[in-house]
Amino acid sequence: MKKTNVFHIRILRLVLLTGIVLLFPRVTQGQENGDSITRKTHRIAEVIVTAESAQQQVKSSSPLQMLSRKQIQQQGITDIADALRRLSGVNIKDYGGAGGMKTISVRSLGAKHTAVVYDGVTLSDCQSGQIDLSRFSIDDIQQISLTIGDNEDIFVPARTVASAAALKLQSVVPDFSERDNHFTGQIKAGSFGMVSPFVRYEQKINDKISTSAIGEFMRADNLYPFTLVNGNYISKERRENNSLQTYRGELNLYARPNTRSSLNGKVYYYDTDQQLPGAVILYNAHSREKLRERNFFSQMNYRTYWENNLSLLLNGKFNWSSSHYHDEGGKYPGGELNDRYFQREYYASGALLYTPSQHWNMAYAADYIYNNLNANTPYNTSPYRHSILQTATLRYQSSSVTAVALLLASVYLNGAKTGDGAKNHQKLSPSLSVSYKPWADRHFYLRASYKDIFRVATFSENYFDRMGSRDLRPEKAQQYNIGITCQTTAGQQRTAFSLTLDGYYNKVKDKIVAMPYNMFIWNMINLGKVDIWGVDANINSSIEIRDSYSLIFAGNYTYQHAVDKTDKEVVYYKHQIAYTPRHSAGASLAFENPFLNLSFHATGASKRYVASENSPENRIPGYMEYGLSVYRSLKVKKLTYSLRGDIINLGNKQYEIVKSYPMPGRSYKLTCSINF
Repeated sequence: MKKTNVFHIRILRLVLLTGIVLLFPRVTQGQENGDSITRKTHRIAEVIVTAESAQQQVKSSSPLQMLSRKQIQQQGITDIADALRRLSGVNIKDYGGAGGMKTISVRSLGAKHTAVVYDGVTLSDCQSGQIDLSRFSIDDIQQISLTIGDNEDIFVPARTVASAAALKLQSVVPDFSERDNHFTGQIKAGSFGMVSPFVRYEQKINDKISTSAIGEFMRADNLYPFTLVNGNYISKERRENNSLQTYRGELNLYARPNTRSSLNGKVYYYDTDQQLPGAVILYNAHSREKLRERNFFSQMNYRTYWENNLSLLLNGKFNWSSSHYHDEGGKYPGGELNDRYFQREYYASGALLYTPSQHWNMAYAADYIYNNLNANTPYNTSPYRHSILQTATLRYQSSSVTAVALLLASVYLNGAKTGDGAKNHQKLSPSLSVSYKPWADRHFYLRASYKDIFRVATFSENYFDRMGSRDLRPEKAQQYNIGITCQTTAGQQRTAFSLTLDGYYNKVKDKIVAMPYNMFIWNMINLGKVDIWGVDANINSSIEIRDSYSLIFAGNYTYQHAVDKTDKEVVYYKHQIAYTPRHSAGASLAFENPFLNLSFHATGASKRYVASENSPENRIPGYMEYGLSVYRSLKVKKLTYSLRGDIINLGNKQYEIVKSYPMPGRSYKLTCSINF
């Protein structure tokens, strides 16, 4: 690692340590006793709402990280990918530019090992197996949570726990406590031609039914400058062929048939037309690649509670998406290539929860998924897959112990309309998690968890010549985690502090690794055996200096030692696997006051390698990126005005997350919104 990168990492560690030192002495003081003599009601000053989510995180039997809407604002977060960089154990692949493709990998297990759940129903892409997070707007998100393994939330579909980790996105739920309708209008404008209007309308129809509609448009040129370095040759260049235009719309239905039941429905449409800039190659920076993607899905979620200690959860979904990849060049017949892909999914899920006593809960869930994929490519076989997932879960919970045991049964039946299908697969996957509270009067917990997981290859990995093979072996992973968590408050809750620290070991067999050729074409390989050792740390603290003046600190750090241990004879034995930094971290410090709120934040990662062999020519240097946000909300009668300004990459640092895809330098974003 270069000296400058080591220096940046040390700075960030110092910031994390400073946050603990400044705030921890205050929070270790004993809590003041309540007024138990007069029984009078006293007014307590407003508290920063970071403790509520922190409490859930420290009590969880498996690693759980959460970001509320308030925390998203306080930490200067500009999009969902930026939000995930504030979580430990997360590695984001980002191709740069507004709206560019962004995928998540948790604890070096790859994007396909992370289930992305949107309003209770898992998103899917049977072609690539990974979800592009740029398709979702941070402006319509109420809460983001990341669960690694399985925790005490056992009343979920089987598909949610059929992955190593689950990223849950909860959209804004209307609040009609004051009025029967709400309107939000927002406009964003930023560097490199980025403009994005956003509208949301919410309507209460009657006491049992309400709706909301969301519309968003974004366009960006993304023609940002960068420096091209090749040995002694240095030149100033500009990112070409990188424009984007995106439409997104949602229609939501919220129904409450009675006090014990809820029915939520969603219709979603996404349409993007973008240029693909391609990798930066010396003397050949031009690209004619384009990609048109469309996605439509409708989903339903029904939940009811009965008086016989039984609860029922039903989910249903239909998903359709299409991709049109276009490229030009003399290497193609007729001078151009047009690859079109169409995929469909039908999904149904049912779950029962039984609570026989205060301490015991039992749940059973069964999911059925049908996927198919068609394409106009020469080697298209029109593959399809039937997936049957079942879970049986037992939970015990007392004042000091929480224990969860789960067994997942997975059956995958593969076929193809033309030619042979991939092999069928089935497996039983157990998991266990335990949380123990040694002292009744302290929020201090010890936790440990184990999860066995099984991932079959995607259609692209199995069938298509440019991406993979039918012979690609399924990927098996075993996850071990042990950790400590704590939370404390002091001074009539004016100061709060929480810490989670987890050490983990992942043992992966036949690991499937995606090696990017460009933004749309990947090469898939089996690495055989991979050992992943790591440490995740999260710190959240807040202090109310005086009424309406608060400091809020958040920090995360990740250490990952993920090495290939397939063959002792190869040169890259025990080398760090591709695109996995050894160190990554993030921190933010917000100052909220009645005048103008400020947030300073930083994220960074150490060096990575683009291939299994950790040679100098395969190295991507580490980076540290800083940002500054200012925001203010003002309420005038029934109108609420909000204004926010962001400076991204304050130091104008040039870096890459994916090899030969330079990230933008310093950029600006201004957001104006009105609510009534």
